[in-house]
Formats: sequence, structure tokens, C-alpha cells
Amino acid sequence: MRSLPAFLLAVLAWSGCATAPRPLLDSGYAARAYTPGRIAVLPPDVFVVLDQVGDNDPVKSAALGQVVGAETARAIERSLRARGYDVDMLARWDGVYGPDGAPIPGGEALDGLARGIIAFASSTDGARQGPTPLPPRVAPELATAVGSAAQADAVLYVNVKGVVTTPGRQTATVLTAVFIVVIVAAVVLALASQKGGGGGHGLGGGAHGPRPAPPAGAWRAAPVGAAVHPAVRTAAFHPGTVSAVAVRPAPPVGGWRGAGRPRVVHGGPLYLGGGGNLFLVVPLDEPIYTHDGSIAYDDPFFPGDELYVSMTLVSTVDGRVLWHARDSLDLEANNPAHVDRMVQSFMDTLPPALPPPPLAPPTAVNP
Repeated sequence: MRSLPAFLLAVLAWSGCATAPRPLLDSGYAARAYTPGRIAVLPPDVFVVLDQVGDNDPVKSAALGQVVGAETARAIERSLRARGYDVDMLARWDGVYGPDGAPIPGGEALDGLARGIIAFASSTDGARQGPTPLPPRVAPELATAVGSAAQADAVLYVNVKGVVTTPGRQTATVLTAVFIVVIVAAVVLALASQKGGGGGHGLGGGAHGPRPAPPAGAWRAAPVGAAVHPAVRTAAFHPGTVSAVAVRPAPPVGGWRGAGRPRVVHGGPLYLGGGGNLFLVVPLDEPIYTHDGSIAYDDPFFPGDELYVSMTLVSTVDGRVLWHARDSLDLEANNPAHVDRMVQSFMDTLPPALPPPPLAPPTAVNP
């Protein structure tokens, strides 16, 4: 009983912490022998559950997912630009659009690339850390096609799973915990008074007073609501909708910096993309991700806000993973400052871009 206040204080002290994950890095990129100049950012995949008293409302979860997705995209763009990269925010999943308004390529390439990245991020290779000379490769043909259409040297994919606990749900949890403590204290006092009372009874006959009900089950309050809630594809980035991040004309191609375009590598693990929609239900609190499916949330007895994040930067030269990090963060998705902190904790581990090469001097033209 005396440990409960200490536990609650520890939880409060830890709330809001965001430590930088240790990423996997292509060794040349880690040494900054070369860096991409321009990064195309795929629309963030955001899956959020709003944990409420009673049944969780998927409509409110969808609204929250839309906000989190937009905040995540804005924070990523700010952070990449601050680290010296040119950025192209791909606002839709149905294709990269050319000047004539036609998708080049279509949504199949974007979805296929996302599935390939997810296959990697959910594997044991996704847990690797530190520089490696033979990084995993993801759907090289799709990565090259998307890079060519977006005129980008690398593609960034972000996947966010999370739960936000409403104040009402938190209050109900506290009241339930207090009720449990009171009942336990009452049972302990009742047992102590019986043991210390005069004229103790033996094991034979004799009238016994009413005994307190056994504690098991007396205060067990199973959470109400479905165990699995549909995940929320970020509405702001769903195919056919307008993104919260405006689509801008593509700036000039960034181009590889430093030693220039890296040579194509072979030999690392290969993860292919493509395929049809995979409506998989994945657990919220495990490093398994989905692009098309949903997340399973079992309404824990003591809920809390949590984010489970995976970010992957893929070269459009050969599909190699230049940088990848995944981690869980004790942050609140409905707090824009926490979303910014989430993004920043990951971006702090991304090598800054090398400066662009100096412009060639103008060529003299004879009259």
C-alpha cells in the first residue's frame, strides 16, 4: 500500500519524456561521405485510438488522427529544412502528380513502397542499430520510380501508432484505484480485528459472526468496450482528400552532396513491396506496423498516453535504407508540443545535409 504513492509519483515524473532512439544508418551516410540533397516525404500513416469511458468513439479517433497527421507532417518539414535538406511533401497516396495533373507514378507505387518499408520496419532488421556497410534494401524499383517522379534523392516514410486517454477515462481509473485501496484496507482491518479479538474460537463448533466477503472479484471492473477498434488512416492524407500541407511546385533537384551519388550496393537483405491491400490488425504496443490495416487495443486497466513510431529514409538510387529508427514514447498525441518533441527526438539522430556544391562561374560569351 505504501508503494502506491511512490508509483504514482514515478509515473508523473516520467510523463512526457522523449529520449532519442539509436538508429540504423548506412555507413557512408553516417560518415557524411554523401548525403541526399532533396527528400520526398510520404504522407504519414497515423493510427490513433482515443481511449474513453465506455466504448471508444471511432469518429473522434478519426478526428484526432487527422490532427496528429497534419502536425506530424508540419514538424517533419520544419525539421528537415532546419537540417539543410530540400523537402517535397507528397500530400496524397494516389500518386505523384506531374505538371499536367496526371499521376506519375500512380498510387500503386506509393502503396507498394510503403508496404515494403513496413515489412522491413516490422522485421528483426528493423531493430538493428548503428552504421552498417550493407544496409537492408526496400523495393528498389518502386523507390527509384517515386524518386524520379518527385525528383528526390531519398524518400521518408513515417508510421505512428498511439493512444490518447481522455480526462474522464483517467478520472475513472483513479477512482477505481482508490476504491481498490479502500476495499483492501477494509479487508485487512477486518481480518486483523478478528485475529486480535478476545475468546478466540477453536476449530470446533460455535457461533461465528459474519465473515467479510473474499476480495477476489469484489472490485474487478473490466473495462467496457470493444477490444479491437478500427485504426484511423489519417484523413488529412487519405487518397482523394486535400492535405493539410499545401502542395508546392517542386524546387530544383537537390542532388547528392559530398562525394556525389553513391554507387549501387548489393548483398543486404531485400524487402519487396507491392501486393494488394493488407488489412492486417496489428498490436498497438509491439514494433509491428501496417499501412492498410488497423490496430488492436485492449483497453488496459491502467491506461496511459503512448506513441509507437517508426521512421525510415530510403535512397531512390537503389532502395537502400539510409536511416531508420523506431521507438515508443511517453507523449500525448493530442498535444502539438508533444508531437513536435516526438519528431525532433527522431530527427536529432538524422545526419544533417552537407552543403550544396558551389555554383559554377558564368561562362563568358563572345560577342
